[in-house]
Amino acid sequence: MKVALIIIGVCLVIGLIFIVTWIRQFTGKVDPDYLIDYLKHNENTSLTVYRNGETLAAVREDDMFPLASTVKTIVAIEYARQCEEKKIDPSHNVSLGELDQYYIPDTDGGAHISWLDYSKEHGLLLGDSTNLENVVKGMILFSSNANTEYLMELLGIDEINGSLDEMGIEKHEALYLIVGAMLVPTYFKLNHPSYTDDYIESKIKEMSKEDYIQVSQVVSNELKKGEKDTYIENLHTSDSLQRIWSDRLTRSTTSEYATLMEKLNSKTFFKKETQQRLDSVMEGLMENPKNRKWLKHAGQKGGATAFLVTNAAYATDKEGNSTEVAFFTDDLEAAEMEKIFNNLNEFILKVLRDEDLRKKLEKL
Repeated sequence: MKVALIIIGVCLVIGLIFIVTWIRQFTGKVDPDYLIDYLKHNENTSLTVYRNGETLAAVREDDMFPLASTVKTIVAIEYARQCEEKKIDPSHNVSLGELDQYYIPDTDGGAHISWLDYSKEHGLLLGDSTNLENVVKGMILFSSNANTEYLMELLGIDEINGSLDEMGIEKHEALYLIVGAMLVPTYFKLNHPSYTDDYIESKIKEMSKEDYIQVSQVVSNELKKGEKDTYIENLHTSDSLQRIWSDRLTRSTTSEYATLMEKLNSKTFFKKETQQRLDSVMEGLMENPKNRKWLKHAGQKGGATAFLVTNAAYATDKEGNSTEVAFFTDDLEAAEMEKIFNNLNEFILKVLRDEDLRKKLEKL
């Protein structure tokens, strides 16, 4: 069970590593060209790169991939829109207890606790509460799943999905509750103790997407009613169940997400107040003094499960060059996962700064 929890812990969280510092190096040899070669020879990956309004690279750009935490960008956009419409107040105090009801320990790679520690260090906690905007930053900068669940319930899932149409995003599946979905196997085990692991797995595989989403909502409602401890005590998972969960995550394309990054990068697509709120929550990269030396603005959201890595980023440098990148993968073996993860950060940097690498991308 402990091993399974650790595997879940990486899910939908790894984007944090890209945000904390754009230029951090990982152990092992860094070879951004590895991703170019991988794109050439493997159909389980997709890339779209725009540079100054032109398509620099488009590899399987219309293929659908599970998004993992990259999908949280859509939640942030709906938050900013509702702030602009005065439906919600970014300074509104949110009880940490309201967030904690969705927090399942050892299932988020430490994201929620890291966000709480960060909030304490920066004086963002007021007793046992914090402001709504900091909750959103916890979702984007730290990838807290608990914060995401809270925000999706607050904003309304129908409203969040409605924003896809408003932005002209066509190839995108509906968003649904992340924590609730993760606990669907536990829900079946709690309600049907006689079910074997194999039967639970087969039942979830056979569920329609609509039924799966409905059960996810039921689980989330139970967490909100105070049933978290019951779910923690009976947490039910396995490698195969995690794979089903990963495969069922909301999907879209790199073409759609590069275009979405272009909208964020332009600073003109969204209304002024909406854009200001988005800048505040999406551009954690600009907290790094090294980035401020050469970038006017930049933002991104990444994510991962044990089987995939995704990232969508945008930047405009001080010379006025605008760049948008979306890179998605799926069906990764452990060695592939490690190699891609270790190189993706530097790859995106070189897309922004290295003309030689951009020329290679043009030939893909």
